[in-house]
Amino acid sequence: MAGIAAMGLAAALGIVMGLNNTAVFTSSCVVFVAVSLWVQSRVAKSRTRLQGLPQPLPDGVALERTVDLTAERTTERAAERSAEQLPSGEGNAA
Repeated sequence: MAGIAAMGLAAALGIVMGLNNTAVFTSSCVVFVAVSLWVQSRVAKSRTRLQGLPQPLPDGVALERTVDLTAERTTERAAERSAEQLPSGEGNAA
């Protein structure tokens, strides 16, 4: 409903500004999409809070956690690779 209301308001404003029909329609559609996505985002956030689901982490925290996990995985992979390597002198002699 908010998107449709914003679309009508944008159309009226475009007509008052003297835009041609194509510009009025295009700007109205852009406003409709923007308002609809914004409202959908707000509704999703409120539903998440109401359901007691875990909240998304702030950007800095998520980034730090990702960097820490990446460092741990890299260290583990390096240890696995060094354990799997063949001793020197062995291998395919072809």
